Amino acid sequence: MGESPVPDGNPIIRSVDTSDPAVLVHDGVAYLYTGHDEAPEDAARYVMRDWLCFSSTDLRTWTPHGPLLRVEDFAWARDGAKAGCVVERHGRFWWYVATNHATVPGGAIGVAVADHPTGPFRDALGQALVTDDIPDGRVPDGPDHTNDPWVHVHDGQARL
Repeated sequence: MGESPVPDGNPIIRSVDTSDPAVLVHDGVAYLYTGHDEAPEDAARYVMRDWLCFSSTDLRTWTPHGPLLRVEDFAWARDGAKAGCVVERHGRFWWYVATNHATVPGGAIGVAVADHPTGPFRDALGQALVTDDIPDGRVPDGPDHTNDPWVHVHDGQARL
């Protein structure tokens, strides 16, 4: 029936509270990018200010790389680090993340760029790529459409 799971293998990250994982494989190394929840045990909501990265060559042993990106790295952002996605394109690494916008009501998607999967990452645009006030045919005051970005690169073209 197949191999039994490793009994102590889940969760794979135990040292901190993480959320919304995304994986990128580059040169035989898996990079796991996550949100980082710092809320106290009795909190009613998450407290997320940054994103973390862990790497592994065997998918059993993970090396933490600390916060590689923080909400404050985006001058236009306010708080609320949400899910992210990292892709490699044109030899660089692009980290698309969701957060709250400082001046536009609702959320936003920003993009940071680096020359290596572990950074350093910097805001690629100096402004949000997508804000919640961009029309998308949804009903007014409907759900925020800037959560959990995912990017697909096909034939050199990136699509959000």
